[in-house]
Amino acid sequence: MYSPLSLQIKCSVCLSDFTDPVTLSCEHSFCRECITGHMQASLGPSACPECQRPYNKEDLKSSRLLRNMTSTVREHLAEQKSDRSTSKEGTQALNSPEMEKMLLCSEHDEKLKLFCETDQKLVCVICRDGDKHKGHVFKPVKEAAQINKGELKTALGFLAKENGQLDYMIQQQTTEITKTEDKSKTLSAQISAQFEEMHQFLQQKEDEVKKQLEKEEKKVIEVMQKNQSLINRRFMENKEKEIILQSALEIKQPDRFLQWWNEKGFPMTKNMKQKAAETPSNTQYMSRVKDLTVLPDSLFLGPHETHLQFFVWKEMLQSIKPVPESLTLKNPGESYLKVSPGGARVRQADRMSVLYKDFNPGTVSVENFQTGQHYWEIEVNKKPDWTVGVKMSSEKQTTKSDECEILLHLKHNKGYVLSCDGKDTPLSTQDKPQKIGLYLDCERKQVSFYNADNMSRLVQINYSSKQPCCLSLVPGLYLDGTNSDPLTVCSYEFNSNMRLK
Repeated sequence: MYSPLSLQIKCSVCLSDFTDPVTLSCEHSFCRECITGHMQASLGPSACPECQRPYNKEDLKSSRLLRNMTSTVREHLAEQKSDRSTSKEGTQALNSPEMEKMLLCSEHDEKLKLFCETDQKLVCVICRDGDKHKGHVFKPVKEAAQINKGELKTALGFLAKENGQLDYMIQQQTTEITKTEDKSKTLSAQISAQFEEMHQFLQQKEDEVKKQLEKEEKKVIEVMQKNQSLINRRFMENKEKEIILQSALEIKQPDRFLQWWNEKGFPMTKNMKQKAAETPSNTQYMSRVKDLTVLPDSLFLGPHETHLQFFVWKEMLQSIKPVPESLTLKNPGESYLKVSPGGARVRQADRMSVLYKDFNPGTVSVENFQTGQHYWEIEVNKKPDWTVGVKMSSEKQTTKSDECEILLHLKHNKGYVLSCDGKDTPLSTQDKPQKIGLYLDCERKQVSFYNADNMSRLVQINYSSKQPCCLSLVPGLYLDGTNSDPLTVCSYEFNSNMRLK
């Protein structure tokens, strides 16, 4: 009859101990020879003998951990078998000279009747009274064995709970990897569909974007697979400990158990513990799950996912959708600020006075955004001073601190500056774009600025505000009339001949 421990190392095909074990992508394991023979015998596509999930030769991965576990369990079961054979010889065997010798103190030739809790070892009564064990705490062998078996059961309970959590995390991580793979396939189909309309001219561009997707998929999955491997490794390590500790509970003789406890059990459980910070004298089992987490799906192509066709528009003008969205700018009623009747342009008012030369008012869009992805282009032309960005604020806000702004400035005396909640960061760029692209991703709370002349990204930044976002435009200082040109929110409409209106 197989013991629960021996079943852990059995191949479900040959029902024997694993030989050169391999693991499939579904995480079921078999002997290499067994699964190879199963694959050769299959008339059609090969399927896992346990879960029927398809696999091929490339899916066979050698499992060094399982090979080592098989060897360790075999040795352990052999020791157990030897212990049981010795036990069956009865009381007469226990009283034999050899057995008596094993249970005698090597120093005093006395029976080991006591267990020193201080040193965690078996001792005789003479050892107890010696200087080496002065002041130590002792228990009778049977009592000590019972107490330490209780500790062992506690350790097993802890491991069982930990391994349950690890197993659940592995399942979650597998689900997230599958979601990423499924999303990658969906995006691949979406990209192909969009490129189909302009496939004659843009085949090369389609291949480039697909390669980018594959690279992002590989990068995202690689990180999650590394995390899953870490979780799986800890699970297998804990499982191996659990098997060893569980098998130790089957040792019937107290002295045998305590000898095992002294050699393996106590060091193992001691290494599983850590001192509590508030009471250093107390120890508790140290969790190997707390510092782990399941990485969520994070595959994202940015504008190439939601505004792909527009981002390749510079190479070939075709039927583009979606295009940058149209917005209407608020008229703030400021005499030094002029908003066009259609709400698409804003500029500093013409003036002769030198007063208020440092006055730099701005405006925001009528529309607010809290979901989805949005892209706009703002024409700045050759203006030497301007500000483009987003403002997060609520109509119910009561203080200035409720506002959050992410702004890109061109300052006539400083160059390009990124401002986030009032903190300025200089930007180093050789570009002098005449159009600025602004990409707002409300789902990922991310703002990106682009040189809309060549679609290169200037800077990207995340925000944490939960407030609705609106476009924020500041036409810049008047600069004695040298900066009087407007900022214009571009509107894109295409007729049947694919011309910009």
